Amino acid sequence: MSPGQGSVERRGQLSLRYDLTLRRVREGGPPLYSKELVLADTVPRPVRRFTEFSGDVSGRWLEALAAASADRKERYPELAAWLPELLAAQREEGYFGAGFARQELRREDMALLWGNGRLLAGLVEAHRLTGDPRALAAARRLGDFLLKIAPEMNSPRVRQQFAEGAFAMGYICWTQMTEPLSLLARVTREAAYARLGREIAARIERRPAEHAHGFLTSLRGAVDLYESTGDRALLELAEKEWRAVVDSGNVLVAGTIPEAWKPRAVRTEGCAEADWLRLSLQLWRTTGKAQYLEAAERTLFNEFAMNQFSTGDFGHRALALNGVRAGATDPQGGASARAWWCCTLHGLRAFPEIFRHAWREADGGLWHDLPVEGEGQMKGFRVAASSSLEVDGTITVRILEAPGRRIPLHFRNPSWADGSGIHSHSGAAEITPMEGWHRVARIWQPGDLLTVRYSMKTRAERDTQGRVALFHGPWLLGVAEATDPFFFDEPFSTNRLRVTVGSDGSVRLMPAGRGSDHAFAAPGARFEVQYLPGGYPLQPGTATLRPVSEQTGLRTCDWEYWFLTAD
Repeated sequence: MSPGQGSVERRGQLSLRYDLTLRRVREGGPPLYSKELVLADTVPRPVRRFTEFSGDVSGRWLEALAAASADRKERYPELAAWLPELLAAQREEGYFGAGFARQELRREDMALLWGNGRLLAGLVEAHRLTGDPRALAAARRLGDFLLKIAPEMNSPRVRQQFAEGAFAMGYICWTQMTEPLSLLARVTREAAYARLGREIAARIERRPAEHAHGFLTSLRGAVDLYESTGDRALLELAEKEWRAVVDSGNVLVAGTIPEAWKPRAVRTEGCAEADWLRLSLQLWRTTGKAQYLEAAERTLFNEFAMNQFSTGDFGHRALALNGVRAGATDPQGGASARAWWCCTLHGLRAFPEIFRHAWREADGGLWHDLPVEGEGQMKGFRVAASSSLEVDGTITVRILEAPGRRIPLHFRNPSWADGSGIHSHSGAAEITPMEGWHRVARIWQPGDLLTVRYSMKTRAERDTQGRVALFHGPWLLGVAEATDPFFFDEPFSTNRLRVTVGSDGSVRLMPAGRGSDHAFAAPGARFEVQYLPGGYPLQPGTATLRPVSEQTGLRTCDWEYWFLTAD
């Protein structure tokens, strides 16, 4: 797949991940995202699983590719080529899929609503990309259908009917409409869609054992509505529920959100990880509170990366006491799986949002919020960052355009670093420490270079059972069965690492030899560690601690990242 004219050049591991998933969606398989497979849910035709979620795959496909096309300045001909057949499937009432009951609602009707919500988002994104009036007209018809059924769907009776036990076919299929309605209101400037979105947002509720993805999508929509309407109650709702998720113990150590809330938290889900990442970035953007940026960063460097398969798919991994398993650990949980029907597409949709938040303009300068590659710009000034963070802890920034006046660049001092060294390669610059940041200013010239090198902390976090999780910089470290099979000799859950944790959580580890690498390796964050095997502690072993993000470059395998220690 060759870049289109004007495509954005990015250099770093995050860009490799983006490329991998985009190639998977456009060219890879199995299954191939053919027109027949993607559009099967608009009718629906039972030629694949989950076509009862009418518009789900087709909507996600449309939204993800439209967003990627806009972000990368590339043309994907299939977007225009497939649109007529998709639009032809729209029913007279405005929705897509099999018949909708309205009265005596069934679970199948909630599934239809879920898919139509995803398709509404896709239609709006397609219109924003191309200006195609057909996509907007179809989105309006679908939005008007939602306005017609709203009195019934907002009623206490329906809310109670689907309050519990429906999982992915519950009331969240209605509350997730906050997001597409916000998008539709923004492009049409019609208040009725935003008004319905606010009415639905007031009904958002997190229930035990229910689908995390649906709930988090609903919250993302609430923040979207806040940004377009200024209704602070929506932002307060999102902040309150974000904190409640954290306090409930449903955010696991890698920044993981389980597919279902506790007590049914038995496996991960790429959709939920992408939602948590995007929601946290939204809240950072709207509030400026560092807790949201740090939460997004933890998910990005760990769970979001670990969730990505070597094929570029996103999906599921089975949760275990000390880590994740390639096979099932719970009869109801299922094993690791590439969820091409949702997570792969939702994962792809997250990448443009991540790059959107790499830089921001504020206070007359540019701020580098996330330590990743990406382009930042303001009037007359444009910079590009490349990343070798996983090798040597460095971000390199090149000035692409400059207006010939003094402009400040700001670089964050993240909590996972002891500090950072900043070097201007093109002449003296004024470097000023600030609260949580460094300010670097000079009269920049095109071609100027500067580097930011982070001094990574190696540290431990403890749980209530006396286990430790080890981090180096932003990365959670673990042991992978694919590279250290003997570590997983039974009973490996009682293995004990020979590490000493300081009273401040600091840990000293021995750097590992480089070893075999792959495209998603992080050799600068690998360490050798001795351990006492649970089954034969008289014979200590040696294993490599490596970032869990390296899973993308390995075969799917078991990982341990919560450890007992020898002391």
